[in-house]
Amino acid sequence: MEYPMKTVAIVDPYSSGQYLAGEFYSRGFSSICIKSGVNIPAVYAASYNKDNFIKELPYTISNFDKLVNKINEYGCQAVVPGAESGVLLANTLAHHLGLPCCDPNTLLCLRDKYLMQEGVAEAGLRSISQIKVSSFEELKPWLEHNLSSTMVIKPLSSAGTDSVKFCQTYAEIEQAISDIVGKCDALGNRNEYVLVQQFIKGKEYVVDSVSLNKTHYITNTSLYKKQILPSGAIVYSEELFIHPSEKEVKDVIEYAVNVMNALGIHFGAAHFEIMVDEHGPVLIEVGARLHGAKAPRNVQFFSNVSQLDLLVDAAIDPERFHQRTQSPPVYYKHSKAVSLINYDKGIIVDIPGMKWAETLSSYTTAFWNINIGQQLLPTSNLFDSPGGIFLANQDPRALEYDTQRIREMEKSGKLWVLK
Repeated sequence: MEYPMKTVAIVDPYSSGQYLAGEFYSRGFSSICIKSGVNIPAVYAASYNKDNFIKELPYTISNFDKLVNKINEYGCQAVVPGAESGVLLANTLAHHLGLPCCDPNTLLCLRDKYLMQEGVAEAGLRSISQIKVSSFEELKPWLEHNLSSTMVIKPLSSAGTDSVKFCQTYAEIEQAISDIVGKCDALGNRNEYVLVQQFIKGKEYVVDSVSLNKTHYITNTSLYKKQILPSGAIVYSEELFIHPSEKEVKDVIEYAVNVMNALGIHFGAAHFEIMVDEHGPVLIEVGARLHGAKAPRNVQFFSNVSQLDLLVDAAIDPERFHQRTQSPPVYYKHSKAVSLINYDKGIIVDIPGMKWAETLSSYTTAFWNINIGQQLLPTSNLFDSPGGIFLANQDPRALEYDTQRIREMEKSGKLWVLK
């Protein structure tokens, strides 16, 4: 069977992965959607556009071979993940099809956060002291020798800030473990274990990259600002984009490249979260996929290279990838993202902020996770944030003025109206 356009496959094209089909189409490639079967959070599922795909193929454990044959039948030239939930399946399929992929021997390290840190440590790189346990009783002996003023408790393989808690007492640790073990995370995985790590206090940076045949290119870096709520939950508040050539991120980038080599990230996009303290950089976690939400789309408003278009190059045009990665990206504007936070409880009756945000002088794009008629609870993690607004401007002062205005509208209840 012949098709009018060349073809690629995207596994779970959600979040920022929603833009990949359009990018491939502009280069003469149709896309097939492969659904991993993972329970996708509603805020991600809403980003899926069925009309961007010529075919949907569901995955189950029993139909893997049939799926490989079907992808082969379509002549797919690449298989890439669109979201965190698609990382394992996309790379496994690509490996079986003889297409570019991450190292299959270290693939589990890219989803299991315990194995991720172990892989980093085995490579001789700085890692975080950690343990995985199934109960608080099992944790007690380890705590006697590793207890710090703050401990981080989180699922092994979720995404965003799902169920991540900062605990300072035994009671808080025990409660956090109880809240996670035996429950399903935001991606539908049942938590048989919980990851306990020492808290690293410092600045948290993002490194976004695209790789091809172990050649790594940094498209953008940024500095996260986070806010700890009274409940102990952590939420993003801002993300400040930084050019990769800045001295501030030199050591962070070098460390990220070493982690990519250690964990076998040989192909595709990667999104790093790295903490920097007085001892230097250390990995929080890495996802072998695009930076989430609309961050890669926002980068296209201020830079000549983004993860989106460079990933397409890596997948279908290696020559263009190598041409574009001979020099650093060119930034035309300063940029930041403002994550929205809800502090009240109620039913949404209006969302005037959607149109209002577009009037900001620095506005580039936004994402909204809310709808009229929906019950809205106080924000507790990335998945239940009302949304985010991206800004870019040649004048950095304009970014701060616009940020201040967003927070004023947010606190006065004018971005969304509750009853």
